[in-house]
Amino acid sequence: MSWDKNTVNLSALDSVKQTLDNLEVEYSLSTEAEIMGIGLNDFEDTPPHKLRRLQYDKWVMLEQMTRDADCDVDDIISSHTFLLEEEPDNWQYIVKTDIFGNEG
Repeated sequence: MSWDKNTVNLSALDSVKQTLDNLEVEYSLSTEAEIMGIGLNDFEDTPPHKLRRLQYDKWVMLEQMTRDADCDVDDIISSHTFLLEEEPDNWQYIVKTDIFGNEG
């Protein structure tokens, strides 16, 4: 068994935040969860990954980590955008999958 897992951040939240800053649009940003990475690019002194919630105007963006049980499949941080009134009540900030991609 090899170990080629990394933590990959594909979230668009930082880009959206930068655009809102540039346009001087008000927003609220909060950290909803913190999780330690277990990839090759996560070291002992690496701080935990923050999973955040960004709210602006009538929109909300939520981050999520998909963590795979396979030691060769990267853990992915992604972002998802919703209309504020359609924001999920029980958002899963961490989703675990197995090697076949089944949620667990």
